[in-house]
Amino acid sequence: MKFVNRFWRDDRGVVESTLVIIPLMVLFLITASLILAVNYRNLDLSYAQSEATTGAITGEVLASDEVASFSSWFSVGKLQVLITHRRRLLPSILPAMPFLAHEKARTTDVVGVAVMERQP
Repeated sequence: MKFVNRFWRDDRGVVESTLVIIPLMVLFLITASLILAVNYRNLDLSYAQSEATTGAITGEVLASDEVASFSSWFSVGKLQVLITHRRRLLPSILPAMPFLAHEKARTTDVVGVAVMERQP
């Protein structure tokens, strides 16, 4: 019983472990948020490109999409390019960080581009 009481009362190493654990935890959360942001951006890029390709093949253009027309010397008609935008707010893993407080700093904004097919 004396050993258990002495073990719980002894706090050697608490400060040292706190000085190591807190920065490691912050570093882990920053790394996890970077991994999450990159994966969200890649997923959104895939979805935006898929929407652009589908819209270019079917000819369906949403209100948020842009159509750019180009005339060139090597094509018979005008070349039309469909541009889609996709934006998503990233979840915040690090609470109360002042440099991440602005909403624009925590969003992904990706663009999908596809050449539109001529409709018969």
